[in-house]
Amino acid sequence: MTKINFYRALLFILLGFNLTSTYAWDHSVELGAGKYHDPNNVHYDNSGLFLSGDIIGLKRTFWTFWSLTGALGQWQSTAPENKNLTTAALSLALRFYPFNIADQFPAYLLGSVGPAYLSSRKFGTNTQASNLTIQTNLGLGAEFNQYDINLRLVHFSNANLGNPNEGFNFLFMLSLGYLF
Repeated sequence: MTKINFYRALLFILLGFNLTSTYAWDHSVELGAGKYHDPNNVHYDNSGLFLSGDIIGLKRTFWTFWSLTGALGQWQSTAPENKNLTTAALSLALRFYPFNIADQFPAYLLGSVGPAYLSSRKFGTNTQASNLTIQTNLGLGAEFNQYDINLRLVHFSNANLGNPNEGFNFLFMLSLGYLF
């Protein structure tokens, strides 16, 4: 009799882990790519690759997921000078889940902000006051089991804390990710 109860309990636990695994992730890794016109000079384009991920899950509710994220970026400009930029950032991120698509695929709005390091103060025709700046992400996406797809804007500026403050924008960053 105790053997049967043990197997029932084990089955219950395994099913419980399986049923909650869709929403139980605390980490992710995403790779994105995108291209957009330079907002300060429409004759040039900015493009690049973006690697990001949720490093530490901070708080999860039915509607939200707060996390500490990290990001690395390699950016290019079609401007005649200062064509390459590498960035590294650490941000506080929020995923807000206003509704589920077909009750299975949670859709979300994404926002994050945090300090970033730029490999150069100059990118294309734009200049920042220092190599330390702020990275902001805004976007929307959906989760499909353990996979994620999102479209976002990545913006670097110093929030007018120094001059010059000619921000760098990368719109249409399409990211594909894995949740674990």
